Amino acid sequence: MPHDLNAYAYTNRLKQLPPQQKLTFALVILSIALVTHPIAQGLIFVWLSVWIVGYARIPAKIYGRVLFVIMFFLFASLPALIIEGVSAAQLDRIQTNSLAGVVLGDWYFFISQTGLMRAVEVSMRSLACVSCLLFILFTIPFAELLAIMRRCRVPSLLIDLLLLMYRFIFLFLEVALQLELAQRSRGGYRTRQRWLHSTGLLIGQLVVRSLQRYQQFSLGLAARGFNGNFKVYTHQSYHYSQRYAIESLVGCIGLILLESQFVIRNS
Repeated sequence: MPHDLNAYAYTNRLKQLPPQQKLTFALVILSIALVTHPIAQGLIFVWLSVWIVGYARIPAKIYGRVLFVIMFFLFASLPALIIEGVSAAQLDRIQTNSLAGVVLGDWYFFISQTGLMRAVEVSMRSLACVSCLLFILFTIPFAELLAIMRRCRVPSLLIDLLLLMYRFIFLFLEVALQLELAQRSRGGYRTRQRWLHSTGLLIGQLVVRSLQRYQQFSLGLAARGFNGNFKVYTHQSYHYSQRYAIESLVGCIGLILLESQFVIRNS
């Protein structure tokens, strides 16, 4: 999956657009998503999904799988916002805020109406922001992002750290996939007990193998005369699209007008 995501950044239908144009568009939408209300954030999520699946031609299955993984962690955190608990003696104070609940001993646990509204706001904001970040991930190669950061005078140390982190993510996942494949070929996940045992072995071996790959990577850099500064080379030519620029501008203006109408209506 990570290798596929990296490949899509180089092969999507928006690859001819300048990375500055795509990055500026995503960051502006991200800024709007952070300050607007849930309806506008829902529209942002739909709009960016159209860009990713429709314009960039990223397979909907791949986009859905990435969204599913991200939203799994989001929804796992929502019960902490929705469910509240008070002493049974204070039950009268939260009647208007309780949608449903259950008494457990001296405590009353209930679904909070304000917590539910807060969870909806968090979910919509997260969806909108995630769609912006996935647009960057699917359409802009990481090397181009580093090149933009260099032009923006970002410290070289930070850029080198990001490049190393990006590289080691693939090294780490490659080692994990190799170990899992070796265990599956030996029937390591047939039963629950074998699954737990194999998972423990995988975690232990993963640390050792990752450190070994890190040493090999360091030796490879030293053998090539690494002087402490990574150079990222980009050679692809890009073509500015006025059509996408106009659509982006109109969409952003529409979102701002929608938010202003919402603020005026509730003021």
